[in-house]
Amino acid sequence: MPADRALPEDFHALYDAGARSARGTAPSAFSAPVSPGHLRLAGQLGDLEADYDQVTQLPHRITRRAPAGGLSGEASASAEETVQRFVTEHGDLWRLSEADAQGVEVVSVSGRGLRTVQLVQRAEGVEVFNSEATAAIGPDGAVVSVAGQFFPGAAEARSARTATTTSAEEAIALAAYDLTGVEYDSTAFSEVSAETGDSAGGSYRFYRSAEPAGGGRPAFERTVRVKDVLFPLGEQQFAPGYYLELWIEGFPAFSYVIDALGEPEVLFRKNLRADAAFTYRVFNTGDALFRPEDGPAPGSPHPTGQPDGFQAATIPEQLVTLESLLPGAPWLPEDATTTRGNNCIAYADLRTPNGHSPGDVEGRTTGPRTFDHPYDSTRPASDPANVQASLVGMFFHVNWLHDRWYEAGFDEAAGNAQQHNPGGAGLGGDPILAEGHDFSGTDNANMQTPADGASPRMQMYEFVGVAPLPSRTSNFDALITYHELGHYITNRLVGNASGLANQQGRALGEGWGDFFAISMTSQASDDFPTGAFPAGGWTDLTPTFTDNYYFSIRRFPYSADLGKNPLTFKHISNGVVLPAGPPHHPHGGGPNSAVHNAGEVWCAALWEIFVNLVAHHGHVEAERRMLEYVVGGLKLTPSMPTFTLARDGIITAVTVLHPEDLPGVWRGFAKRGMGAGAVSPPSTSASLAGVVESFTTT
Repeated sequence: MPADRALPEDFHALYDAGARSARGTAPSAFSAPVSPGHLRLAGQLGDLEADYDQVTQLPHRITRRAPAGGLSGEASASAEETVQRFVTEHGDLWRLSEADAQGVEVVSVSGRGLRTVQLVQRAEGVEVFNSEATAAIGPDGAVVSVAGQFFPGAAEARSARTATTTSAEEAIALAAYDLTGVEYDSTAFSEVSAETGDSAGGSYRFYRSAEPAGGGRPAFERTVRVKDVLFPLGEQQFAPGYYLELWIEGFPAFSYVIDALGEPEVLFRKNLRADAAFTYRVFNTGDALFRPEDGPAPGSPHPTGQPDGFQAATIPEQLVTLESLLPGAPWLPEDATTTRGNNCIAYADLRTPNGHSPGDVEGRTTGPRTFDHPYDSTRPASDPANVQASLVGMFFHVNWLHDRWYEAGFDEAAGNAQQHNPGGAGLGGDPILAEGHDFSGTDNANMQTPADGASPRMQMYEFVGVAPLPSRTSNFDALITYHELGHYITNRLVGNASGLANQQGRALGEGWGDFFAISMTSQASDDFPTGAFPAGGWTDLTPTFTDNYYFSIRRFPYSADLGKNPLTFKHISNGVVLPAGPPHHPHGGGPNSAVHNAGEVWCAALWEIFVNLVAHHGHVEAERRMLEYVVGGLKLTPSMPTFTLARDGIITAVTVLHPEDLPGVWRGFAKRGMGAGAVSPPSTSASLAGVVESFTTT
């Protein structure tokens, strides 16, 4: 990307007041709207709880206050039929017409962990953008919660449509210009068949540029994936559009929706890359789950709990023999000789272009079914032997998390990343591309996550800021890889890669990522009540900063001890002064609303819950339950979420799966100010002002 080229900001025309005003669809004053269906169902149940999107004025979370209370009546023969009947009978919750309600279709059913049914709204077969919703199914087969919104008027708008005036090729050219600032000729794009690795399912079409490389325009790394959508503009108005994903050399991956009527116009834009600077590699604990260590020199929790310059010593690797954590789902075929599996392709992306190309290096076997590459920490990370060692570690991390999350409910139906989906649910052709030692940067890492059916890309960099010591790699550092993979699972589960488009959504993503990193590298012997758990360490050392194992790159370490981490809900808001007393990162700064800063508060609350569960169930069972709660909660978090909506998704998952854990879960949220009476800032807020804290559980 040119040094003077600023990336365009994320944009959503439905949530942009200027865009809606220009189109005459500005919302009326928000006055706690209640739909006819809300009044009717509330009268039937008596304890209905509904949260409304403050912009669309439609409910985007519906449940009951009674523990495990159902929304629907008697369950049908299947979860799909029960949910379909609920939407048909209660479509007026979203003010849907009969035709609108009939357009809501079941996409898939996820039966692991919290049982859920994924839905999407279509009008005459065309998907309504951002209409993904998830219904949770209780033990008795009844619907207990619906997260997400459907849009009234879509069926009528589709039937009254006029012919599109913008072609898909023109839409691609406009989006490419918007991203790069370079004009592309729309006639250079042509539709092609799905390539190997592309999803052949769903409603996508694929386009390739015929323009030769070196013509002055950045080249496309992948074919462009396009599908027709109806884009909601508010006030029951819709624009036909094209959803597309761009992977252009030198730029992060972006998704767009381009208006298909009149002059082509950007309706939606989202940077699919989530950046964060963590650094640790997988050395193994050898426990029953083959859990990776924090990194090559594990130091979490901090041994003294004070910022005293502690530096952890490197530890020896262990040889682990393992097919997978899931019976019948091996990470590699029997005759594999490289790190190329069904869930992940791990390689060193050493030179241009982006993606696997000549000159790049995959992890290689050293003998039959054996990857035995020791890492020498006295040599730089770029040493060829060290590159091999770290690629194998990175491949192990991705697959290990894949299996743990799969067990917790992130399966094919929920949109996980796999080349082949044996069960037939979801879209295949999208294994994670884990690009280690990536040529495009240093001292960082990122994750770029498209919608289901196209491969997410994790780029891990060499850390050179530790000079004069040998450079270090983020490839196999679990506290970094787990955070980055956290962006993948959260983006896939909330709005299928389009949901975390607001400031709170992005902050939640950072917090979820940190939580996966620190919780899934924790061990039973750790000091959970008072320990200091940094979200990094090994790669954060610099000549002027030696408390990397205490703070890492956050303002405070994560801890259930308020004397070490004092953050509460109000500290996501700009202008709120951080508490005096507990030591904080000497170089930490930026406004409270910055996504990494606000994300610390969300992770702190999740950590409190986890600590409570460990105290009650022990580490192994607590982790298993917490993963089900977080994955289930993600499924029930609507697009453009607030902190309290994400909280309520977890509460619903706990209510359905193990209601006996609700007191400990509520105590965790309440300790960090997200108790029962907490109020989030508006979904569209950039400053995150307006927090109302609550420290009560009822």
